[in-house]
Amino acid sequence: MRQVDNVMSDSPKGITAYWTPQLQEWILSVSCIAMITGMLFSRALLSFSMFILFLNTFQPDKLKQTWVMLKQSRFATCCILFFLTYIVSGLWSADTVNWAMLIKIKLPFIFLPFALLNTPFGDERFRRITTGGILMVLLMGMLYSLAPLIVDSHYLDDNLHLPSPMEGDYIRFTMALVFGIQFVFWFFLIKKKSPTSRLISVLLVLWALLATAYIHIQAAKSGLLCFYLLLVVFALSLFKGKKIWIAVAGLLLIAAIGATVVLVVPSLKKQVDMVTREQEIWESKDAAKFGATSTFVPRLLSYKIAASLIAQYPVLGVGAGDVKLEMDKVYHRDYPRIPVEARLLPHNQFICTALAVGIPLSLVLVAMLVAPMFDRRRNIFTVSTFLVSLLGMMIEPALETQYAVFVYLFFTLFWLELPFDKEKGRVAI
Repeated sequence: MRQVDNVMSDSPKGITAYWTPQLQEWILSVSCIAMITGMLFSRALLSFSMFILFLNTFQPDKLKQTWVMLKQSRFATCCILFFLTYIVSGLWSADTVNWAMLIKIKLPFIFLPFALLNTPFGDERFRRITTGGILMVLLMGMLYSLAPLIVDSHYLDDNLHLPSPMEGDYIRFTMALVFGIQFVFWFFLIKKKSPTSRLISVLLVLWALLATAYIHIQAAKSGLLCFYLLLVVFALSLFKGKKIWIAVAGLLLIAAIGATVVLVVPSLKKQVDMVTREQEIWESKDAAKFGATSTFVPRLLSYKIAASLIAQYPVLGVGAGDVKLEMDKVYHRDYPRIPVEARLLPHNQFICTALAVGIPLSLVLVAMLVAPMFDRRRNIFTVSTFLVSLLGMMIEPALETQYAVFVYLFFTLFWLELPFDKEKGRVAI
């Protein structure tokens, strides 16, 4: 019996002899880069990397500290509660198959906070390799997406958007690039504390310029709005406390650049023309013409249908598994000419969640979104991530796909953990 006890007591030492805290940190770094790679090119790799990241969190020497940080995190608590609202809604969901699929999609709300809330970004080498690796993978995604346009300069004449590496999800890809641009800002704002070589600085600027150009060429309205919101947030922050005319001039410059780009870039002009045409169709109230629309009108219809259903089921909602089922019933009854592919879920995450679980439980989503703003480590990057995420949720069902959930959680948690010296960085919030 004594020998058994000795073996059991020695086993953790045996594990940690190989699975050291240092190795655990590098597994974490590789997992982060692999998750971004999987997000772009392989759903299976994304899921596998998440699983490895989760298992890696149980490193014996760091597990207790990770658990303490999880319990102290308001954001992590809200993530768990948000997941539980969808679990509970299964009690009144008729479509249990669809409900189970949604629960699977939202599983990261349980384990990603646990896996990423104790990342070792205090180590300069670790954070530079991790963030640099992520930017490299995003660069690969941009080159993949731009390839058809490079081969055929008239590609966008016959196509509204460039192909996205994320199985066609160009909205989430442009959102990821907007968050990636924040990494470039971060590198330059910490430059005094952690100097960056001239070559690296040049490469970062080139990356940001390419990402900016790509976001405009892709012409995803959500990505563009989030990009300009990001610029406004950083402009206001950097000019805060200085002469007011500098801040006003900066904002006017951003507005002028945005307006000029819309007039110059063909893909953006096409999007503006399409929205203008569909706005006229919507204002005419001619439902017979709604079937010929694909962007503006379907979104407004999704709001109208969802609002009517929420009015019928304000307390419990229709159940997370039945959102699509109930929406399709109204489409079929009132708007039969709308093509199946244009029958959208409510293009607003707050409306979508209220429809799924009811208005009272949907308040958990609001709490989860604003929780990082009350974190003691809050800085300009957590603020900008919050605002970009807020905008994204107002114009998209931003948490209803695996990619969308991952983008939101990964970058929110990343900025909660990435250290930023507000005094030396001179960034006011």
